[in-house]
Parts: sequence; C-alpha cells; structure tokens
Amino acid sequence: MNNNQSPFGGDFKGLIQERIKNFWGYGNLDSEVWFVGMEEGYNETNEILFERFKATAHKAVFDIYDDLKVDPGHVYWFEDNAPTQPTYRPLIYIQLYLQTGKEPTLEEIRQYQIKQFGRSNSDHTVLELMPLPSKSIKESDWLYTDSDVEGLSTRKEYLATYKPQRVRELHALIQQYKPKLVLFYSRTYLPDWQQIASIPFVETIPKKLHTAKDHGTLYAVVPHATSFGMSKNDWKAIAETIASSL
Repeated sequence: MNNNQSPFGGDFKGLIQERIKNFWGYGNLDSEVWFVGMEEGYNETNEILFERFKATAHKAVFDIYDDLKVDPGHVYWFEDNAPTQPTYRPLIYIQLYLQTGKEPTLEEIRQYQIKQFGRSNSDHTVLELMPLPSKSIKESDWLYTDSDVEGLSTRKEYLATYKPQRVRELHALIQQYKPKLVLFYSRTYLPDWQQIASIPFVETIPKKLHTAKDHGTLYAVVPHATSFGMSKNDWKAIAETIASSL
C-alpha cells in the first residue's frame, strides 16, 4: 500500500487503526450461534478497500449486505440469483440443520445466504479473529506494508503485534454475550481457538471436529469450508454431533 497504490494517506491510516481496534464482523452479537474465522479474504482494489473500511468503521459488527453496498464484488453474493458462496455454504448448512434437524437443500442454503446470512437482525454472527482483509496468508500478498501503522510492516509482525490482544478480546466478548455455540472454522488455527475457549478441546470426530463445553457455551472447531476431502456426509456428521451436544 505505497503512495502509487493508495492516494488516501492519513485517512486510510486512521481507518486501518480504527478497524484493528473495533471491527469484528457481521450479524447479530445477541444471537445464540457465532461463526468465527481467521480473517476476510480480499481481491479487489485499494480504492474499494478504502470505501469498505469507511463503511464499517466505529462499530464492532455490521450488516453484511446493507452496510457494504460500496463493494459490488462483495454484495454480489447476497443479491437475487447469486450462487452459494463456498466458505458460507457449510456454515449455513450447519445453521439450518441445527434449526430443523434435517439436511437443508442447496436452494435452502442459497436463499438463506441471500436473505439472512450475516444480517443485523439474523440469528447468528460471523466474526473474524483478525480485522484486516487479505488476499492470502503469503507475505508477498500482504497489503499493508506501507500503511505507516505500527506492527504492519509484514504479516508476521501484524500477527505478533495484534493477535494476542484480539484473542483476549474475543474471549471477553464471548464471556459477555454467552452464545450457545461458537463455531471456529479452520483447524489450522486450533491453538488460537484453544486460547479463546480457555478449556481443553476433545477431538470428537478425527480430523474433522473438536469440541469443548463451558458454562452453557459449546465451542466447536471444524475444517475450513474449502478444505480438501470434506464431503457432504462429513458435514452432516459434524452437524449431527454439534446438535446432539448443545
């Protein structure tokens, strides 16, 4: 994000700092189901990123559609005729299974994505442990090197500087709101999820599901939605096990 890439100067710097401090994601924190990922993906221009940061400033959570109409590539997934989004699809599958006790159809998942997923009045929230969108976890894709914000020279420095505090803050947020289910998606970050839960996980389904329960909150860790080798039967088994544990 050097001067040739970003014309926004101090405004952009301020928005980045504000986002690190306050942003958590989308949906409804008063809901019983929380989905937690590592960070948002991002593949568009810095101009759109700037507008996105402006639209999601000064609060913890937002409406994933209404508050992000400045980003056409993003809201595409929530408009009529949108296909199912690969990351959202198994999360919605689990949510609908918990509601009905049966497998949802692909069309039911698609309609839920368009009309209910990540909305301010929804029955869940979709949070990110780390606040800054990124193209990938590669250092070469790190967008914020020249942002002039402390701790953002490299992705490695960013994680070392900000992740411990974000882990503590997310733990506190869960203790404050006490959702019934906190579902972390990505087994890669199991040590981070363990710190947030602060209780030992049990590998309930080998390589597919870890769970722990504490004071009415069930913590579950599942593979990322795009993990290789995950079948529909795997997601059904995960949903059934979570439902029986609540």
